[in-house]
Amino acid sequence: MTRSHLVPRRWTRPADVWRDAGIEPSLREVMSDPLVHQVMRRDGVTFGELDCVIAQARLKLRRSLCRLAT
Repeated sequence: MTRSHLVPRRWTRPADVWRDAGIEPSLREVMSDPLVHQVMRRDGVTFGELDCVIAQARLKLRRSLCRLAT
């Protein structure tokens, strides 16, 4: 195996940037992905329902982080 196989390749397409460790797409980017829309449709989940779950998770996380800070 040559050294070039050990060095991670730099991605050139915008969609490939998420392949590097530690980099995550924003929630907006995930929610605009057509595949996410298809999975949600298949599972019978609406954006309104998902938005409610996300809001509850954010609130729960915020509360737990505030308790840790005190």
